[in-house]
Amino acid sequence: MRSPKPSRKTADRIVSPAWILCLLAVLAVPGYGRLANEGKRGLHLYSIDHILRLDEEEIDLCTAALVLSRDWGTRQTLLRYRDKVDQMAEDILRLLEKKRLAADARALVVINEYLFDNQAFKTVETADNPDDLFLHSVIDNKRGYCLSLSVLYLSLAERLGMPMYGVVVPGHFFVRYDDGRNRYNIETTSKGGSASDNHYSEKFHPPTGPDSLYLRNLSKIETLGCFFNNLGNSYDTVGDLDQARAALERAVAINPSLAEAHTNLGNIYLKQGFANEAIDQYLLALKIIRNDPKTFSNLGNAYARLGYYNQAVAQYQTALRLNRDFAEAYQNLANAYMQLGSMDKALVELHYASRLRPNDAVILSQFGDVYRHSKDYQKAIESYSRSLRLAPDMPAVRVNLGFCYLDSDQVDAAIQQFLAALDTDSTQSGAYFGLAQCYSRKNMPQEEIQAYQVVLQIEPGMIAAMQNLGNAYIKLKKNEEAVQLYIRAIQQEPNAAGLRYNLGVAYTNLEMYEQAAEQYGFAAQLDPQMAAAFNGMAICHYMLKQHDKARQNVKIAQQLGYPVQRELLDALKK
Repeated sequence: MRSPKPSRKTADRIVSPAWILCLLAVLAVPGYGRLANEGKRGLHLYSIDHILRLDEEEIDLCTAALVLSRDWGTRQTLLRYRDKVDQMAEDILRLLEKKRLAADARALVVINEYLFDNQAFKTVETADNPDDLFLHSVIDNKRGYCLSLSVLYLSLAERLGMPMYGVVVPGHFFVRYDDGRNRYNIETTSKGGSASDNHYSEKFHPPTGPDSLYLRNLSKIETLGCFFNNLGNSYDTVGDLDQARAALERAVAINPSLAEAHTNLGNIYLKQGFANEAIDQYLLALKIIRNDPKTFSNLGNAYARLGYYNQAVAQYQTALRLNRDFAEAYQNLANAYMQLGSMDKALVELHYASRLRPNDAVILSQFGDVYRHSKDYQKAIESYSRSLRLAPDMPAVRVNLGFCYLDSDQVDAAIQQFLAALDTDSTQSGAYFGLAQCYSRKNMPQEEIQAYQVVLQIEPGMIAAMQNLGNAYIKLKKNEEAVQLYIRAIQQEPNAAGLRYNLGVAYTNLEMYEQAAEQYGFAAQLDPQMAAAFNGMAICHYMLKQHDKARQNVKIAQQLGYPVQRELLDALKK
């Protein structure tokens, strides 16, 4: 629930908090004593699991938030920051006492002036920095976004004994004062200004209904559920997908009707390779908010990951019916069409995307992908080159450009791009793979072998690299090394006819004819049109003095159009 910077129109509809004092009569002021949250069990628990098992009235939201700060990795103690929040609450109490105001709705103006004028807490322009979620960071930097500033506001309110609650709408979070008679929405992103429920309904379109979580007063546990949703996004941003998944699974368990949590959990599942689980989460999100184009696009991504490209196309098209200016959906739809072999349709969608983002390097690189698949290497080279002029540090695009040069027989230009990619990212296995193929073209077997060896250090399971390295070893008559590589590859892909055939060749070179014949036989079963496999079996059976079998395989090889060696034919006539 990352809050965008309020637009001028939005800001105009948020009322200055000063009006609250004008509507309320000055009442008698009670005496001031201890903070209202003293004695709560939640103050003495330092495990979020234990805190979430407490009754609502025993939870201290500030302590819970700081426990999550500690888990995030702050070096400062939880108590140090809680003392700061306590001190802020005591400062506000003194201001209220000085103004002879109770800790009721009239205190809202004092809190707002204290936080946003006196203490100068401010709203971040964007919520890109994951640290801006955490209460300790908000206190240190005096900045935050809608959810994190609201947690601070609610932490102060519970110390003042004020009936305040978190409120969520799609993509946003704010706080509400509600004592049963007076009810005010407080915008922490607009210095405590107030806006009506209608404003949030019109701007964020929250789903309604008796089971809806949106636009109602949240319990503290439900507020923490919203926090876990953003916590998952923070862990995702820093690349800790396991922690992100744990946080988001907790978010949906606490708030099963929070659509954003289901969508975000689906995104993590998809990143971790669990496409079916991602689909389940996206569908749950769409049951809550039925017209969210981003979730439809994400659902399309999950179907595409499973290879269900027609289903993916349908989801992307739905997303675009809901939002015609959704550039990413056009890009995703183009990718799906490309996988379906519909290159013309892919280009149409990319043109729509490029109109929305005319200087987008990624879109230009996608044009290159489509042209490359269409074997229009010149246009592909032009698109990739334009993309790199806009964003030079994209090693994957340089790798694709290198393969375009290689496919158009510009080997030296290909080498230049592969080396440039490695200058940016030395772990680009595709760049080493491309270099190896270039060295093969230039008849540099040692350099070719070294490049493939590096590929397999980076990606030990890359079958194509194992196969090609085995082929390079055969050229150098290192057949034992080739055998080991082919066997490794076959263990991962036992139904690859080409690997079986190559292993047969290596065994033949080692004069291990029985093993060779067996592998040629597997290749022929997997690909009955592989004439070379029948020719290989014929040679092995001849060497094993099994001439009838040799003649049978020679006949099949010839029928399939293989030029059987004259020496073998002459030998089998005797």
